[in-house]
Amino acid sequence: MSLSRVGNENERECVSLREASCRLGVCVRTVRREIDRGRLRAFRVGRNLRIRLSELREAIAV
Repeated sequence: MSLSRVGNENERECVSLREASCRLGVCVRTVRREIDRGRLRAFRVGRNLRIRLSELREAIAV
């Protein structure tokens, strides 16, 4: 799994798995699978996973 721990400074430029799935037009489970496969990077804020908007833009462009 491609995860890293980051503090609050990056929360403004990231989205939840639900928001990411809406932007990509897929279900949350698909987003989780992409994270598990290493195709999409995520990080933890507490117990929640977040994805940087730049990561989403790259995923959409591919």
